[in-house]
Amino acid sequence: MFSIYGKLFSILRASFSYSGRTARMEFWFYFTFFTLMFFAALGADVTYVRQQEPSGLALFLYQLMGNREPFVPLYLLLFSPAMLAITVRRLHDRGRRGWWTLVYLIPFFGLFPMVAMLARKSQEGFNRFGANPLDMAALAKRDAQAARSSYDGAPVHSPSPAE
Repeated sequence: MFSIYGKLFSILRASFSYSGRTARMEFWFYFTFFTLMFFAALGADVTYVRQQEPSGLALFLYQLMGNREPFVPLYLLLFSPAMLAITVRRLHDRGRRGWWTLVYLIPFFGLFPMVAMLARKSQEGFNRFGANPLDMAALAKRDAQAARSSYDGAPVHSPSPAE
């Protein structure tokens, strides 16, 4: 299992990286986080701006946004680049170019082909966008186990790529 905070920060660090590939689990983890935080921002807008007189930071943001609810636009401004980047990398993992994200813009029908593309299994091995992230994770895990074994004094067996 992975650390939730570690995984989230690694995704946010790569917010503006559109090269490489992203595995399904990482994409859906960030998508879930993105969606939950969107509803939290929406709830903050409803609670602090619409139902009561804003004060403090909420008042400053409200005035900064031209007397509109501030939290959802600010949230989208901060986290949409990361969502776009991870979507492009997920499409790369499927062997598609990042321009396929424009399919989202087709009213009503754009969502279904995108979900189908994003939910499918990764292309095995290497494609034009890089190595399969799952293969890379397996190699990193094997190297970590080898490092732990060397500290224990046990002989280390590193299989060759042909094995």
